Amino acid sequence: MIAQRLIQVWATMVVGDGIVAAIEPRRHAALWRGGPAPYREVVDWCHRHPGATRAIGVAWAGFGLWLALRQLPPPEESR
Repeated sequence: MIAQRLIQVWATMVVGDGIVAAIEPRRHAALWRGGPAPYREVVDWCHRHPGATRAIGVAWAGFGLWLALRQLPPPEESR
């Protein structure tokens, strides 16, 4: 049950991150600048390609939603 709750929390964060990336791709990418060179290259690419970043954000939000909806509540106990 703990694992499902942690997955649910992570999935909710993924949905939010995807929505922000879809709405404001350049600002969102700029927020993540820094870190090792390979990481910076990806973030810079996202900043230069806002349309692709929007599409990735929509896909990311969709993935998070799909993941969140796969988590099942525990079976109800008989009374």
